[in-house]
Amino acid sequence: MSDDGILSRAAEVVRRFPSRRVLVVGDIMLDEYVFGTVGRISPEAPVPVVAVTRETKVPGGAANVAFNLRGLGAGVEIAGLLGDDGEGRFVSRMLKGKRVGLTAAVVDPDRPTTVKTRVIAHSQQVVRVDREQMAPPSRKTSDALLRKVLAVLPGVDGVVFSDYRKGALTGELVREVTAAANRKGIFVAVDPKRPDFSFYRGCTVITPNKGEAQAALGGRELATDLDVWEAGKELMRAGRTKAILITRGDEGMTLVERGRNTCFHVPAFARQVFDVTGAGDTVIGTLAACLAAGATMREAAVLANVAASVVVGEVGTSPITAEKLLRAAEMRDRPAPPRASQGKRPCG
Repeated sequence: MSDDGILSRAAEVVRRFPSRRVLVVGDIMLDEYVFGTVGRISPEAPVPVVAVTRETKVPGGAANVAFNLRGLGAGVEIAGLLGDDGEGRFVSRMLKGKRVGLTAAVVDPDRPTTVKTRVIAHSQQVVRVDREQMAPPSRKTSDALLRKVLAVLPGVDGVVFSDYRKGALTGELVREVTAAANRKGIFVAVDPKRPDFSFYRGCTVITPNKGEAQAALGGRELATDLDVWEAGKELMRAGRTKAILITRGDEGMTLVERGRNTCFHVPAFARQVFDVTGAGDTVIGTLAACLAAGATMREAAVLANVAASVVVGEVGTSPITAEKLLRAAEMRDRPAPPRASQGKRPCG
């Protein structure tokens, strides 16, 4: 595979980002990071004692997708649930500070804002603490969210479902919004967390990682390119979608599209991986920005892969920016020669 032509058009695609607007619908979260050092083991239990040196808080989940889109220069509306609490107000302030539209967000006093706290020592995650309520929202709350989403849909160029299974995305909301987007002729991109891809039926593209794809296929191992290609076709049928983009870590990404008789493989670009936290948010955000800007699915996949290579080289949730994306696209070495086929049908 050669992507030189695609990367040479990166600047042209990125220039269109500021004139595009994307709606992110999903689970809004707060990511907390506690950084420190480890010098001893606790006498109370066989666990490391972390001496805290600094702490930081950043938007997570759907909010991180919105941050990535804003970093790229695109306009963003976000829809989801926030608790009536300090964490929810903190996330709201951060989103407003980045000029993310919050008219479609709903404050639910009956559920807390989802918070994930990660303790990191010497660039390694030691433990993660989750505070969340995963039960579906009340009918009143889900109806209010659906009304707000449908109200802002006419003013956007595409939709992202950021699904962390924290309750914001109900079956009815996904069906109604997908149908409305299809009538409007705009894309729906999904970052999934459910093994049943029929939940997202009718969307444009679903972006599972390799583990999520395997889970959706009943745990079947995807060991070869042929396995991935066949998996993509099955998942595409399950979701009745136009494309499946499977992210494969250090093996890169593989795109399977309806109507094409080969898949499209993009090799991994990262030189060194420090933290994969938020990488999926970066992939779906960059993919959505590119599709909104008129890029083809293959062009969008290549640039999403470049963006992922940037953020996994940084510790903590770190949104991509247009400048970082263009710099990485310009500086990236030419791809290595194609590896030997690992099945009867290699990717194109």
